[in-house]
Amino acid sequence: MKVNGCALTLLAGAAALHVGVPPALSSSHRRVPAALMQQQSVSQPSEVEPLAAAAGETNVVGAEVEQTNERFTPITLQSLDTWAEKFPRLQDKLADIKMSSLIFPFKASPYLVEELIDWEMEGDISTDPFYRLIFPTMDMLEPSARATLEEACATKEPLTIKAAVEEIREELNPHPAGQKALNAPKKAELTGVQHKYSETVLFFASAAQTCHAYCTYCFRWAQFIGDSDLRFAQKDAGSLFDYLAEHEEVSDILFTGGDPMIMKTRAPRVFKQYFEPFKDPTFLPHVKNLRIGTRALTFWPQRFTTDADADELLALLREVKEVGGRHIAVMSHLGHVRELSTDKVRHAIHRLKQEAGVIIRSQSPVWADKWREEVRLGIVPYYMFMARDTGAQAFFDVPLVRAQQLYADAIRNTSGLCRTARGPSMSCTPGKVEVVGTQEVMGVPAFVLRFLQCRDEKWIGKVFFAKYDPKAVWFDDLEPLDGMELPWEYTGLPRPCIDEACQIEYLMSQENA
Repeated sequence: MKVNGCALTLLAGAAALHVGVPPALSSSHRRVPAALMQQQSVSQPSEVEPLAAAAGETNVVGAEVEQTNERFTPITLQSLDTWAEKFPRLQDKLADIKMSSLIFPFKASPYLVEELIDWEMEGDISTDPFYRLIFPTMDMLEPSARATLEEACATKEPLTIKAAVEEIREELNPHPAGQKALNAPKKAELTGVQHKYSETVLFFASAAQTCHAYCTYCFRWAQFIGDSDLRFAQKDAGSLFDYLAEHEEVSDILFTGGDPMIMKTRAPRVFKQYFEPFKDPTFLPHVKNLRIGTRALTFWPQRFTTDADADELLALLREVKEVGGRHIAVMSHLGHVRELSTDKVRHAIHRLKQEAGVIIRSQSPVWADKWREEVRLGIVPYYMFMARDTGAQAFFDVPLVRAQQLYADAIRNTSGLCRTARGPSMSCTPGKVEVVGTQEVMGVPAFVLRFLQCRDEKWIGKVFFAKYDPKAVWFDDLEPLDGMELPWEYTGLPRPCIDEACQIEYLMSQENA
């Protein structure tokens, strides 16, 4: 793809108008079904405070790991030209990356670029799964949106570019599944809390609204484009704890973002303030499980090994577990078996398990090889997610029928220890909907589905049916079987569940008719 050679000049004007364009613009194997991944995202590069590094540790077999002291310094658009000199295959991609970054936030991890992208591969480097994971492209936009942006840039008018960027972003459904309208508690002080399911609260610490890199498929991309109206973020822990004290039905907190592991353990970016109170078993005793959604394990594994406060972080997690009596789960987003292949990652996994005593669970697309390696390293396969209806969904999506086939094939080719992964799952407005399979129902091909989680708890675990559609990629593409209803209204909210076996009773009535 060719992008107008004057792109940098045009984009600089847009940046000056504060459309959320990264500041740099004001001065530069085959396709992986990333649709099946859920992910975490990030904030503006200016918010990242490098994490200092310390001396080496020992690896999983006790041998000394030779690691240089490193600071985390993200690759941003400001430094991209320099990195293209180091990796020349980037050079003819620069204009495409920079223009698409008007819409999608960009930041990359040096670890990922240097150790996970296969720069020696044959063919187009953009088909490498890790290149595709972090470098945006204009192909992520629908043709009409792409044309709108290119035409706006051709005018060289900053106001025109700004208007085009805002229009395109609005059309990309920045807050799917009712995140703002339905999930946020109606309290002014709770600007960083979501409470969709009764037992689980999501918390967005303001200092965690960035990551070590941005995933191109991220469903929370709108958190990180510089628009405070679109952002979940909260500075103080007190308001969260007050809310939890009022809601004893809550057993789980998911610390999310962004990435909580971007925070330092202590000031000025304080991970500790959110976790240390849980060392006291009498503090909010109904909260049993603390989950940490993170990409750090394979975007910057040094966070758990050689960063200056890595030891303090691991010690804090262990105390919360052993003294406070809480279960701590690191919800790690892992998309490819290659992520598990480096000594740095295996060392980080070992330290988290052995020194912090946490459980690591993976959320990802489905690969039998990846599951096997995860289990070997002590990671529990957890969820297979479909790409949400936001951002570049059309670029990454996979039809439901194909996703279920991938899942079924992987399940059949692994042992029972790998079959803990649930999916394919759509985390949508009514809840988490699993595609169980396809089946002929009363002579009609149908999807068999069930709720793994639901706003109406009575639906959880129940099977329901929808017409088979080989093109369907999301829950709102589904249609009911004749004589049945889908368990959600046109708004996406669940219908009342009247009895335990309403769908089965319908089938029995048809057989007896």
